[in-house]
Amino acid sequence: MLSPTETAEILGCSRLFIQRLLDGGEIPSERLPGSRHRRIRLSDILAFRQRRDLKREGRQAIVTAYEEAGIPY
Repeated sequence: MLSPTETAEILGCSRLFIQRLLDGGEIPSERLPGSRHRRIRLSDILAFRQRRDLKREGRQAIVTAYEEAGIPY
């Protein structure tokens, strides 16, 4: 279980961005009993990173296809 700060370091983004992802449910988290602090499973972080990477690859494939076809985007 990792903190939002540790999660941000792994994903290479800000802690505030991680908070938004947690609030939006894009990365599951658990609140510590009697606290506002959260903990995130490493497996959930890695799954999010994989989804993010697949989206990037898909967007890049679209850009490449447009460039090869000579279509402005």
